[in-house]
Amino acid sequence: MSKNKLSLMLVIVTGLAMGLISGPSNASENGSIISFNGPAGEAYIGRFIKGIKETAALKGFDIKVFENQFNQAEQDQQVQQVLAAGQLPDVFIWWPSDATAGLGSLRALARTNVPVLKINQLPNDQDREYIFGYAGPDDRLRARNAGYMMREAAARKMAEGGEGFNVLVLSYPHSYGGYGLSINAFKDAIAGSPLTIIGDIGEGFGQANGYKGAAKLIAANRDQGIHFVYGMDDAILTGGLQAFEEAGYVMGEDVIAVGTVCNGDKQLIEEGKQFGTTLQSPLHEGQLAIKMVEEYLDSGELANYINFTPNPAVTLDNLETVALRGYDGKLYGIDELCSGAWGG
Repeated sequence: MSKNKLSLMLVIVTGLAMGLISGPSNASENGSIISFNGPAGEAYIGRFIKGIKETAALKGFDIKVFENQFNQAEQDQQVQQVLAAGQLPDVFIWWPSDATAGLGSLRALARTNVPVLKINQLPNDQDREYIFGYAGPDDRLRARNAGYMMREAAARKMAEGGEGFNVLVLSYPHSYGGYGLSINAFKDAIAGSPLTIIGDIGEGFGQANGYKGAAKLIAANRDQGIHFVYGMDDAILTGGLQAFEEAGYVMGEDVIAVGTVCNGDKQLIEEGKQFGTTLQSPLHEGQLAIKMVEEYLDSGELANYINFTPNPAVTLDNLETVALRGYDGKLYGIDELCSGAWGG
């Protein structure tokens, strides 16, 4: 073998070895992300995690997801474990279980000088300085749309000669960041109508807590008359409707229900047990988070500090025709956009 050929082979072999040792994989060619969020076993968050993982892979990011069981102390411990390990990502995605209680962990993340994107809960006066932007739902718009749907349902009831407009609210935990924005927007939307809130409980997330909260409200308010129920989350509302039915109410007749987030049961709307909801796509939320990460790493800032996902109202009238284009350019139907018992 000639010296030239031998030299060429050594160059090729050395180049391949260097690539194997130091070259980035396709999955992490654009950097790495760590996301702190709730559990994949919850329908909405499970679809969100699917959105961030698929879009991260599409965009060439390596991503690691830390799930907590809606427990801020658990999430704080995860943050400490990540920081103690010393292997920091290029970006943190931060979905606090409790934005107020979790402020210390957010500060700790920010002190690493790794940029932090907050998701799902709007920035507040305490945490705004520690994040580079927000991606997620508009709590006010979602609740306002629910209020307008309830006004529409109340107007139909009045036109048919119906009476009774007392409202019960199945809320997020009242310490949760989205609660205050949601309840105030809902109240503004129903202001001036005959609808009157007579009870509001934030038992917790999920169907089981919705059931418990509704049972308590029914027992406390039954004598006044209960005519409408608003669920800040369809998973909570779905459990609540079970409690109403077990208490002898006919949903859609005795009590009219309006929810949000579309993470409950599509069949409830089809059967007339739920008047409507709002289309809040966790898939879009995950896709948007990665889109904002990519934009920030490319330019060092976001064109818009606040970035909302769409949130249209959904009733039986448009249930089968609603579709939205994702941030990946694909068109998705409602069964793919919603979570819970929607086929998504």
